[in-house]
Amino acid sequence: MGGAFDRDTGWRIDYHLASPALARRARTAGTDRPASAAERISDHAPVVVDYALAP
Repeated sequence: MGGAFDRDTGWRIDYHLASPALARRARTAGTDRPASAAERISDHAPVVVDYALAP
């Protein structure tokens, strides 16, 4: 997929599996992607999810 990084295209194959209770506490989600292709050490961009603390 030549140039996929620059176009921000490609398959996202990382997942977070969560119970319904944990999923309700998800606040933000995204990928940990470097700003440019020159800064990356891998083609992978892990999925990151921030969860609120339990009450």
